[in-house]
Amino acid sequence: PSMADIKPRRPASARPRPAAAADETNKEPPAPLEDDGIPNDDDETWLFSVKDPMTTADITKMGFTNVILLNADRWRGAEDYDGDAVTLASTTAAADIHYCFGMKGPALGAIDMSTRGLIEEQMVLAMCGKGDLLIIVQNADRGFGEPGMTIVSRLVDCIETAYNRASEDGVDDLAGVSLVLEGCNLPLLTVSWDDGSTRSLEITAA
Repeated sequence: PSMADIKPRRPASARPRPAAAADETNKEPPAPLEDDGIPNDDDETWLFSVKDPMTTADITKMGFTNVILLNADRWRGAEDYDGDAVTLASTTAAADIHYCFGMKGPALGAIDMSTRGLIEEQMVLAMCGKGDLLIIVQNADRGFGEPGMTIVSRLVDCIETAYNRASEDGVDDLAGVSLVLEGCNLPLLTVSWDDGSTRSLEITAA
């Protein structure tokens, strides 16, 4: 796979993107589209990793029209921080996500089991009315168990759960959403929550 393989996964309720001028005048027949608007059957692939930072040219070629950019290094404390690094990352990331996703209402406070339901509810609202949405997490990978990576994995889990529920419920105007972890070399993302629950999500290298 390459960056060209990163495409929006579109639910049935997504708005179609208007055609480009060249498409309107192209005499070649368009590629056959599945019901969800993706010209192949790999629409379940949504979580990707890339080694190098993505450019706006990369994003445009992929077909995305909206981007939310997060930097996991912002969630990591200083090397000499002697407090609970996971709690620090959790509270910092919660404020960052609330701001970057344009969430309404009071701040989330943390990314843990006590706020997970609210985060997923707010995620659905943030995913609607945006056409195609690419979420990029910079400086994602420092290894399993590292505080910043722990919060990255929880965020990814929230996004995946929120999107799947919204898609199943046929939420109106739900965007096509994919997520990219920059600087990540892992084949699997292990998610670990504060109640001890875990799961693994497959990552496609691009």
